[in-house]
Amino acid sequence: MQHHTGILTTWKDAKGFGFIKPSEGGNDLFVHIRDFGNIPRKPRVGDIISYQPLKDRDGRLRAADVQIAGVARRDRQTKQGLSATTPHQQRSQHRRRARLPSILSAGIIAVIIGAVSYNTLPGASEPAPSRYSQNAPADSSAAPIDNQRILQAYQNRQSNLQVSGSGVVVKLLQDDLNGSRHQRFILRLSSGITILIAHNIDLAPRIPSLREGDSVRFYGEYEWNDKGGVVHWTHSDPQGRHTTGWLEYNNKRYQ
Repeated sequence: MQHHTGILTTWKDAKGFGFIKPSEGGNDLFVHIRDFGNIPRKPRVGDIISYQPLKDRDGRLRAADVQIAGVARRDRQTKQGLSATTPHQQRSQHRRRARLPSILSAGIIAVIIGAVSYNTLPGASEPAPSRYSQNAPADSSAAPIDNQRILQAYQNRQSNLQVSGSGVVVKLLQDDLNGSRHQRFILRLSSGITILIAHNIDLAPRIPSLREGDSVRFYGEYEWNDKGGVVHWTHSDPQGRHTTGWLEYNNKRYQ
């Protein structure tokens, strides 16, 4: 398969994934640290990347067989180790390595499904869905309304925070159809700031008949931007690795 090139425009080192901007244009591609193989340094924003585009089972593209320009992969085996390996063992190891991409792709599909395409959100950057929640209540169903904490996060430019709050709908936006589908609307909180809610409707039910002026409670992950911020992960994680979020409207919970 022909290799393509692009630039690493986003890299979330703590979470081990990022996004590649293809040189030929088009949508950014998801890339995971495991697809780089054994390299001597961490990926960096601005790296020129060689990769093979690969479709997951839902038809979305991601990057596979990834290599950073000018950075050689390390050989995990020494020459001594190779000489001590029998031809039968080498063939067995080769078959295991050949199966590795399919095994890895199954492990990251959930991350791709849960990722929000922030290129279409006003004033927002690439997604940063955390694998683990920060300072989240043990029972998300009992999460208190804490609009003040969100205001502090906005003032301090914090992200990747598990937050709860409530607000009034001030604007309904078109669904984001780039990747996983998201219902989007803007809430004004009691603190005075506005936040964008990006609710994954591939993993959770849509809020029907939502109107401007309606009140909505939420529990999800906050990402800072200069417009007030974005709350996403308002749903359950199919893989069970992220704290379950939700939206609550007219005494009904959507997650």
